[in-house]
Amino acid sequence: MSRRFTRTTEDFDCLVCGTAVRGDGYTNHCPACLCSRHVDVHPGDRAAACGGVMRPVAVEARTHDVILTHACERCGHRRRNRTAPADDRDALLAVAAAAATAAVFPAEGAFPAAGPPARGSPIGPGSAGPRPRPRRRARAGRGR
Repeated sequence: MSRRFTRTTEDFDCLVCGTAVRGDGYTNHCPACLCSRHVDVHPGDRAAACGGVMRPVAVEARTHDVILTHACERCGHRRRNRTAPADDRDALLAVAAAAATAAVFPAEGAFPAAGPPARGSPIGPGSAGPRPRPRRRARAGRGR
């Protein structure tokens, strides 16, 4: 079985704001603007050929940490990452506010001239939305 994470310690300059970032092997985004670069297929492997800028699009607060979601501007790939204590809290709050605003007030042109979709349509209010993902079964012999 191959490992899915490779710790790669390297320093880099942010493509967006130019901040010099000192890496610790887990650093994957700029602590000032929270932007990243699409260079990994699996964290740390540097196998992605895209190289596009990954902008922060969502923030999720969990019990013991905060998760930041990036989306690649070039190919649309999305990746979730833990934040670090050095990350700019004002920038995290700005991303969270922008994501909440986009969820409540969709961009103009999101609905046709007739207005929002009718109730019961696949994308309208009251629709069931996407199906929930099925739960994974525990493997036999693992004592669960």
